[in-house]
Amino acid sequence: MTNQKSLFLGLIVGGVIGSVSALLSTPSSGREFRDQIKGNREKLEEIIVRLKNDSIALKEQLVKTAKESSEVVKEVSTDLQQSVKEWREEIAPHQQNLQKEIAEIEEKMKQLEQTLQK
Repeated sequence: MTNQKSLFLGLIVGGVIGSVSALLSTPSSGREFRDQIKGNREKLEEIIVRLKNDSIALKEQLVKTAKESSEVVKEVSTDLQQSVKEWREEIAPHQQNLQKEIAEIEEKMKQLEQTLQK
């Protein structure tokens, strides 16, 4: 309990000493210092408002971009599926011809083997 009181007392005394030294070491009068603080506060408020507006605009842009990209992905997926389907339809006759030729080659190899075994 004593350590907490000592810490609290030290923080208060340090804060008071810091405040007094800041006021005494300022190169301007109290009125000028208050005006500077007020001006700085107004600038800070403007920056905060600007940041808030920019963040809202950024959020809206992100939502819009996400929707657009979702649509694009769907379109590309549909196009890709259609392309694969067309490709399969195009190669089907060739595939059948190749299978037929492979079967003929296998048959000829069997005949050749039988001829060589005789």
